[in-house]
Amino acid sequence: MASRMGDWIRSHRVASFFLLAYAISWSLDAAVLVLGMEPSWTRWIISGFLSALGPAIAAGIVLSISGESLRDWLGRVVRWRVHPKWYATAIGIPVIVALGSGAVLQLVGGPVDFASFAFDPMTLGIGILLGTTIGGGQEELGWRGFAQPELQEQYGGLRAAVIIGVLWGGWHLPLFFDPTAIHSQWPLSSQLAYFVGIVAFSILIAWVYNGSGGSILLAMLMHGTENAAGGLVPLDLERAIVEGVPDWVALAPMNVSHAVLMWLLALVAISATGAGLLAQREMRGRRDSSTTRGV
Repeated sequence: MASRMGDWIRSHRVASFFLLAYAISWSLDAAVLVLGMEPSWTRWIISGFLSALGPAIAAGIVLSISGESLRDWLGRVVRWRVHPKWYATAIGIPVIVALGSGAVLQLVGGPVDFASFAFDPMTLGIGILLGTTIGGGQEELGWRGFAQPELQEQYGGLRAAVIIGVLWGGWHLPLFFDPTAIHSQWPLSSQLAYFVGIVAFSILIAWVYNGSGGSILLAMLMHGTENAAGGLVPLDLERAIVEGVPDWVALAPMNVSHAVLMWLLALVAISATGAGLLAQREMRGRRDSSTTRGV
């Protein structure tokens, strides 16, 4: 039985990865709901940190069963020697989109006050560090570190990124049924915008990942910055929070414009690089790494 399962995984690496990623993460997400756990550090470790490791664990299992080196795979996490423009892009795009969507919210009369905006690089830096390492960035060992190179060899960079974006969005579905998660409290417009926007963001991360020669670190950094950048928007808390509860309907234009801005930037990236999204650089980066290790 184990032998047949191993053969199936080796023959269906991508399908196995996604099935395992969903199974691992959704099982952890379901556990806290079934047990009725209240918000706590223990709950966050299970459904926040460990659940987000599901794609990384799934990738590790598939690579291990396939007889590939986990050391080589993890080595791309510390591939930091890339052109500075990719660091600027990985950090700049999420920041620009966050502030841009905040500006749109203010234009439509939403609860934002840019007159009180004060940029705090230390706070943003800490947020990015946490987001990159334990706040979602760890997912990228699977999404970009495994699935992107696997899929783009057959489908090209753009189609691979779209496939991952759709399945990445679906992987988040438990959050929309968790009463303690903000996703379940959003109006329908914000929920739909989330799924539309995550596909565009997948394209942009794939572009940065490929352009940096397959640096998982840069993908993690971009993901972590996206999760931290929302804190830059100077919300007018007196209007954004009503009787201690966020007014998600009033904030919906920011979520919708966030998705629109992501797509505009994704289209720019596609126009600049073509449907390949610089996939050839990622493949060359892997070949160069293999050659260096063999010397």
